[in-house]
Amino acid sequence: MKQKILVGIQIFLATFIIATGVAFANSQAGSSEDPLVAKSYVDDKINQVLEVINSTVGSENTSTNTNVQTSGNSFKPVLVEVGQTIYGKEGTEIILRSGKGNAVVPGAEGIANITNGLEVKDKNTINKNQLLIIPREDGRGIKVTEKAWFLVKGDYEIK
Repeated sequence: MKQKILVGIQIFLATFIIATGVAFANSQAGSSEDPLVAKSYVDDKINQVLEVINSTVGSENTSTNTNVQTSGNSFKPVLVEVGQTIYGKEGTEIILRSGKGNAVVPGAEGIANITNGLEVKDKNTINKNQLLIIPREDGRGIKVTEKAWFLVKGDYEIK
């Protein structure tokens, strides 16, 4: 009995595989059955989905903490005054464009400097025009010592 069931399953799978192969072999790339699309079209659709997701997640975040700001999927210029600190949330990307600042890192791990592949530790000077990524939301950021402009992508808070 078990052998008959196994043979039946094997015949079904073989038929399915052959039918699928014939169906794919008959459709040509660029035809109405299998249209070609531009990368920009796919990227645009992905960005639309990400915007919906971010707006949903962003509305949940803003309802619990009204100080959190977001720059969405693109870099946003942000001015931070002397004495203020810009804190990044998990995954936030920050580039110091002008001014000066020092890293604020509450733990042993630092802020990832993607430009040079190093880690920025607590109180280290932040170099201009280098891409920094905040790895997790635990109070990491940059304390401004001279009025500074940043490019920020992601969620951040200024205190």
